[in-house]
Amino acid sequence: MCLAGTREAVRNADQTQATPPPTPQGPHTHDPAGGSTLSRRTLLGAGVTAAVASVLPATPAVAGGVPTQRWRPRRRRTVDLTHVFATGMPTYGNEKPTRENFQPPAPEGEFGFYNNRWTFTEHVGTHLDAPGHVIGGGRLAPQIRPAELIAPAVVIDIRRKAARNPNAVVTMNDVRAFERRHGRIPRRAAVLMDSGWAARWDDGDLAYRGTDSLDEFPFNFPGFDAEACEFLVARRDIVGVGVDTLSTDPGDSTTFPAHEVLGRADRWGLENLANLRTMPPRGATITVGLVPWEKGSGGPCRVFASW
Repeated sequence: MCLAGTREAVRNADQTQATPPPTPQGPHTHDPAGGSTLSRRTLLGAGVTAAVASVLPATPAVAGGVPTQRWRPRRRRTVDLTHVFATGMPTYGNEKPTRENFQPPAPEGEFGFYNNRWTFTEHVGTHLDAPGHVIGGGRLAPQIRPAELIAPAVVIDIRRKAARNPNAVVTMNDVRAFERRHGRIPRRAAVLMDSGWAARWDDGDLAYRGTDSLDEFPFNFPGFDAEACEFLVARRDIVGVGVDTLSTDPGDSTTFPAHEVLGRADRWGLENLANLRTMPPRGATITVGLVPWEKGSGGPCRVFASW
């Protein structure tokens, strides 16, 4: 079997080189008929050159043979699904992150090292719950495989329902309605709930928790129904779920069944996502930049969607 272009390369070589000199690839052998033949190595080199030239697109060149054609990345839209990590952001508990500046920034335009010291609990901000967050012996942050953190994403919109009931949940009816309209949820997908709750993030704890005081509990915000989680895990083999609220369970839950179903199934949960409304219902890829916190039960991360 010859590489594409080999025969043509040999024919051209015979026409232009009657008695070519020896080359570093090996000596030519004399043909008794008066011509010359190329060495096997030269033949192979000519074939490879022709084959490569047939595959690569023509590239315009300038003086000196330097290509002028520039590589252009494929155009994609990328959306940040992460809230800014801040000391005053809404949290599930009343303990807030703190930031201490111990190396102040240099004057504008001058060189110098700027550095802060942060103190915070793991489950604040846009963050991931590892299975070990709720199940003894479950996997922790360093054990979450990279392949689980890049996944096709589907977004189930329950904004209308959440506007009527702050403790609305993603149910089996919502999952079925989504699949009737947008097709079957792909295997190893991340299923995200868009309840519209992210719009309350900048309004503070009370608005985001859905309460009238900081001491009030339970809270009031949307989440996932346990039955829907069981179906998504068992029948759709998802990698995890994500919500635009403080918890994968609704705010009025006191037993947290969605957390338990996901944890026992060795799946993760993302909480406090932003900008889900900008995503298509399906067709996007989600990337979760989880830090492999040592012995971490999860932790803050940066999350992107691209399509």
